[in-house]
Amino acid sequence: MPMPAHPPKNPTSPFASFSGHHVGIRVPDYEAAKTWYTQKLDFRILHEWPYGDMKLAYLCPPDDDDFHLELLAGPVPFPNDIVDDLGVSLQHGGYQHVCFRVDDVEAAHAELTARGVDLIGQPFDIEDISRRLAFFRDPWDNMIELSQKLPGAGS
Repeated sequence: MPMPAHPPKNPTSPFASFSGHHVGIRVPDYEAAKTWYTQKLDFRILHEWPYGDMKLAYLCPPDDDDFHLELLAGPVPFPNDIVDDLGVSLQHGGYQHVCFRVDDVEAAHAELTARGVDLIGQPFDIEDISRRLAFFRDPWDNMIELSQKLPGAGS
């Protein structure tokens, strides 16, 4: 079943200018996180700055200047539970994952495997949203989703 058409836009809303800019990910080790995201996922460093006792950075995907991943690095007093199963991860509240569109989930999944990234299961289809998905996580257990539009899908 393909995704339905989007509902009409509301340009008169006071929030009409909302659009995605970044997602922040808390990590305990700044240099290790920068290295992992730039070497494993080919992210680019846009900007780095201190904030109190933390170090922060905006990272950009390899070919996207409009969305950023913000690293917030420093001591993490309450680390997340380690979850090895997507279904189990849905039992937790709060942040669950960040999703990136890709042209080919299988190719991205294979490259992540070659780069030694911690994969969560195998790619799978969800017909209700017309997407092929795959999940992996960074070394600090932040879950990341890859999403590919299935052939013949609408929005």
